[in-house]
Amino acid sequence: MSNADLCGWRPAALLAALLLGGCAGEQSLNATTVLSYDQCQGIDAGLTRVDYAQVAGIRGSTLLDMSRPEPEAGNDDLLLIAVSRGRQPTPGYGFTLEEARRRNGTAMISLGWRTPESGAVLPQVLTHPCLVVGLPRSGIERVEAVDSSGTELGSLDL
Repeated sequence: MSNADLCGWRPAALLAALLLGGCAGEQSLNATTVLSYDQCQGIDAGLTRVDYAQVAGIRGSTLLDMSRPEPEAGNDDLLLIAVSRGRQPTPGYGFTLEEARRRNGTAMISLGWRTPESGAVLPQVLTHPCLVVGLPRSGIERVEAVDSSGTELGSLDL
């Protein structure tokens, strides 16, 4: 199965199917927005698996207490995925979490992509918007993300 295929559909058709109820064997995932930020640091375009300390670093800060031991491999209950399109030329760009679904071991994240209004007068300042999504870890082997127009944002094998 290619990065863009799920249920045998390309991203635009897949998004429409997800919005209309999905395909057989799919189930909704309880996903949450952990961070929505417009000046992300250290995140490349696409999908990146991160942990809580890295989320603080994305914002340009550090966590004060990192004394809690790391969870054993496979025992962490929340999977954190950062999504980015890289640098943008002005403010006004950003992501919103629309939906997350699971089919077999693949989580499909549908995101809205916000752009500045046409003709808006904006400063020419580079921004780097990103979204960190929290997903239930159990049973997920791959994550794929598309925007609301069906454009593939990336995929990540875990």
